Amino acid sequence: MSYLKSFIKDQRGVSSIEYAVLAAIIVGLLVASFGGADGLSAIIEQTFESIKTKITALTSGN
Repeated sequence: MSYLKSFIKDQRGVSSIEYAVLAAIIVGLLVASFGGADGLSAIIEQTFESIKTKITALTSGN
């Protein structure tokens, strides 16, 4: 019984579990923001394409 009590009170593994959960959350957020057609990378790509189109129009004399 004393082994069970000491096992429950032991906090050594808690920090590594917390770091693993935090890392999983960060990875999930990165996948959600950069992945897919509506992700952050698609928005950035569209913005730069728009800028490129405007610069091309200005420099071609149109």
